Amino acid sequence: MSEVGFGFSFGFGLEYILTVLITMITIVDPIGLVPVYLPIAGRFPKNKHNQIILRSIIIATIVSVFFLLAGKLLFKYLQISASSLYIAGGILLFLVGLEMIYARPSRSKSSPEEKEEAMALNDVSVFPLAIPMLAGPGTIATTIMFASRYDNWINYLVIFLALIISYLLAGFAMRFSYTLTKIFGQTGLNVLDRIMGIILCSLAVQFIINAMIEVFKIIR
Repeated sequence: MSEVGFGFSFGFGLEYILTVLITMITIVDPIGLVPVYLPIAGRFPKNKHNQIILRSIIIATIVSVFFLLAGKLLFKYLQISASSLYIAGGILLFLVGLEMIYARPSRSKSSPEEKEEAMALNDVSVFPLAIPMLAGPGTIATTIMFASRYDNWINYLVIFLALIISYLLAGFAMRFSYTLTKIFGQTGLNVLDRIMGIILCSLAVQFIINAMIEVFKIIR
């Protein structure tokens, strides 16, 4: 049975690769980082911006790779099934998608109080940029969710490359945040972010539906 490429029922192929890539890019949300990054960047000299962005990408990659390699083992040790992981991950992604649709600051990534504390410490590349804006709960859950799908090195490579592409796009968006704001305006950026939110919500619902199908199969 084919499920338009979004779940347990199809073989490893182009549809799965595109699903991983689109989901990762959407959950990292490069466009949504622009309004978050602008006030942060304004507090630092321009010659430090590239350093901050590069460091945040490196740290986010390290954190994501850790969960890519160890996350599945943790859930296996806790005896959490792949279906449960997909349902929980789908719910989390749906909530993140709703925040994107309504153009609200994502409290699932960080709270205003946490951002203020990070700014006071002058260490924004680690927090809030790398964690949790790039490698946040949604990214980590998605990484583990896809890692649980296929237990082979090709799947891990696909997920890793999707993460790298997503983080590079996020870095590009932060590096040219002023230019993007001038081109699209805040309204235009919100529209793009809402479109990505709709895509993410749709993917999240599909993940939950396919996981429920697997659960019903087991019960029957």
